[in-house]
Amino acid sequence: MYVEILRDPAFFVLLSRIDEEFAAQARREGCRHCSGPLHVSDFPRKPRGCPASVVEEYSWRFSFTCGHCERRTTSQSVRFVSRRIYVAVVLMLSSPPQGRAAQSLRDQLSIPARTVQRWRKWWTSDFLRTPFWQAMRKRFMPPLAGEQLPASLLDRFDAADPCQRLIQALRFVSPLSLSPITLCEGPVLSRRGCR
Repeated sequence: MYVEILRDPAFFVLLSRIDEEFAAQARREGCRHCSGPLHVSDFPRKPRGCPASVVEEYSWRFSFTCGHCERRTTSQSVRFVSRRIYVAVVLMLSSPPQGRAAQSLRDQLSIPARTVQRWRKWWTSDFLRTPFWQAMRKRFMPPLAGEQLPASLLDRFDAADPCQRLIQALRFVSPLSLSPITLCEGPVLSRRGCR
């Protein structure tokens, strides 16, 4: 059922509109360091996993630079998870360990097995250790089966429509889109260390 959603450009446009809302909110709040005004400073992305008709729209990540201290502020995203190349929805739907739909998606997008293994490790190990998950896991009773992530997370959202359930899950994990540092445990020597 989810594979059909990934063929629908309107779904990806909807995710872009959600990201625009996140960006507008971040801009209204101003610089988190000095409360200065934020100026558009979007940065390029080379997305994989989205329909060709929306690649141009997905080729930019919403971001801002402070007009006073010149620090960057990047808003949350339902389209991207940190610096990963594949879009967030592909990361979520192609990572389950079993299932014909996930395998079909991996085959359709020619996702290398090593990439899927890294994603599986991230969901079943690294994700579980993030400060974000440590704070949020109490919301799920009974606890989620970590080895079944992200499918077990997606199943907990109650929208009857698969499209809306997927959007709810992407909104839920969107705080993880802000920085690769939030995806790692311990000190990070370089931004590349979290890929």
